[in-house]
Order: sequence, then structure tokens, then C-alpha cells
Amino acid sequence: MPFSPIQTVSRKRLSDVVADQIKALISAGTLLPGHRLPAERELAAQLSVSRPSLREALVRLEADGYIATAGRGGFIVIDMTQSLFSGPLAELLIQHPRTSADVLELRQGLESICSAYAAERATAADLKKISRAFDALKACSLNGDHEALAECDAAFHIAVADATHNIALAHVMHGIHTLVAESMRQSHRMIDYDDAAERQLLAQHQALHDAILARDPAKARKAAERHLTYVRELYAEHAAGE
Repeated sequence: MPFSPIQTVSRKRLSDVVADQIKALISAGTLLPGHRLPAERELAAQLSVSRPSLREALVRLEADGYIATAGRGGFIVIDMTQSLFSGPLAELLIQHPRTSADVLELRQGLESICSAYAAERATAADLKKISRAFDALKACSLNGDHEALAECDAAFHIAVADATHNIALAHVMHGIHTLVAESMRQSHRMIDYDDAAERQLLAQHQALHDAILARDPAKARKAAERHLTYVRELYAEHAAGE
């Protein structure tokens, strides 16, 4: 567990110390967007604090925008960049295909960096998560599950971003998840889920997956760049044919 018992402190409220530890875990990337905090009783035990002190810290963290209430009670770490990529901007980018090229440029830069860092820094747990996400993507592709394909595609790239252990990259990638998923959905629709093109996309994802598991940053970066270059070429061909 990432939480450490709180030591006796003076001149500082216990709830402030609890809040500071949780913020430090978020800053370190130990707690990522979407991660659920342990149940209140369990978390209080791990921190060795009273539940009222813990509750006060959680209320303050929620008010400050670090965590949010989740279903069935409890709290999750929020995507702190999500508000930057939602609302009018997300609607503009999703509803106007001409801006798809801009999203792809953004993706190429971010995902190339993420892939290299993931190959360098991924833990054994991260690699398992990446492999599970790739297996789900592969199953969607081979089974022709068009409804879930884009979401599985995006989830794979999010797993790679989480493995960078770079809090800024991880939060930005989570924040633009909606844009990335819609960009991928447009890509698959554009080729009308053509079998040959889908096999090519899957092979590119396989190359990226394998490079990260081999812990080869240069190869991983090149695999990501080749993948996004291919997708951008598809968009350019589609635009030229309209």
C-alpha cells in the first residue's frame, strides 16, 4: 500500500498532514487519475489516524479539486486537466473533422514521448497492465467488435501513459481521453473497418507493445511515430478524396 502511518506532529493539524501525504502521492504519480482511494475505515487504519481527521482531509481535497466522490461511496483521483479539454473545445474538435489533423499532431507528439518513457520506467505491474490492455485491443480487432474498438485503442495508450511515471504526461493523456477516443473512432470509421487496414493498425500496436516490454525506448518511440504517421496519412488520403 502506498500510504504511510502519520507520525505525531506539532503546530500542524493532523488533517493537513493527511492531505499533504495524499497530494504527495498524486504528485509522485503513485495515485493516478481514476485510482480509487481505500475505503475510509481501511485508509484511516493505514494512516493511523482517526476517521474524523481523515474525513476532514478528504473534504478539503475534494474542495480543492484533487479527488471526487465515486459510486458506492469513496473517492477517486480526478483528471486535473480534464476541464481544459472538455466543454466547448472538446465539442469543437469532435464535431469538426477538419480539426482531426490537429488532434493527430498532438497525439503523435505526446504518444511518442509516452512510449519512450514507458519503455524506460515501466514497473512489472505496469507491463502487465499494458499487456492486458493490448490483449483487449487485439480481441476487439480480431472479433470485429466495432463498438468497443476505439475505447480499447484509447485504453491501451492510456496504460502506456500511466507507465511513464510522469505526472504531467499521465494527467494530460487522461484529460484528453475523450478527444483521443473520438480521434480513434473517426480513424476506424474512415477506413470502414477494412480488414487489411485493421490488421496493419494491430501490427503497429503489437510493435509498440513489444518494444515497451523489451524496454527499448528508441524502438518504442519509433513504433509510436510510425503508427501515428500511418494514421495521419490515412486522414490526408481521405481528405484529398473528398
